[in-house]
Amino acid sequence: MIKLIVSDMDGTLLNDEKELSPKFQEVYTKLQEKGIKFAVASGRPSYSLVPQFNFFNHNILFICDNGAFINMDEEPIVVKPLDMSFVRSIIKDARATDGVYITVCGMHTSYIEKSQEEFLPEASKYYKGLEIVDDLMELDETILKIALFDSKTWKNNSWDVWQKYTEHLAIAPSSDQWIDIMPIEVNKGMALKIVQEKLGVSNDETMAFGDYLNDLEMLKMAKYSYAMENAHPTIKNIAAFQAPDNNDDGVLNTIEKVVLL
Repeated sequence: MIKLIVSDMDGTLLNDEKELSPKFQEVYTKLQEKGIKFAVASGRPSYSLVPQFNFFNHNILFICDNGAFINMDEEPIVVKPLDMSFVRSIIKDARATDGVYITVCGMHTSYIEKSQEEFLPEASKYYKGLEIVDDLMELDETILKIALFDSKTWKNNSWDVWQKYTEHLAIAPSSDQWIDIMPIEVNKGMALKIVQEKLGVSNDETMAFGDYLNDLEMLKMAKYSYAMENAHPTIKNIAAFQAPDNNDDGVLNTIEKVVLL
């Protein structure tokens, strides 16, 4: 019996216009009636993620920043910050790499640099309330994640730059152009395991949906793992099942068919 459903956001629960289907409310209400918990797992920070669900009750669980921050019952249950020495080193390397734009994600807001202000429209698609600062090196707060946007795609341009960090940091591509960098122990799978333990739910009682490489560990933690039709080939290979395209309400239609019938 499925007791927990967890879904990625971009490319999975949301359509390509970054919209949540009107159908979500109906499906979510039925899950609540059956006592099934619903969690959102995203690379987005909590302050960009949680407001999108404000019109529902507070039973949705949020795995934010790829697991660096988990919000259950409106309370953080785990926070994994980045070491500031790594933050500064990554900023330095990103500045030196052509085509790479930097977003630094703190506990309460995200930052971009004034010298990269032309990047604001793209960053604002995922990070709400962005603050523009003169120098990211001067930030003095807890940093959960660095998100790097490679206008030339990370595969063709900057991937090799970040390989020297792999012994100490998690390097997680979240799309063809975005890479998220967190502490090495941070990923959606680790976060899902914490949520499962808190709820007393097993892998066999978990359903998960994802589309890209930062969903890989999460899908491995669920017996009912679904790759979206639009998913990266690696995700399709490791998932047990396939759901329809994100633009066709693939997550919600699958939940209706498999869980709510």
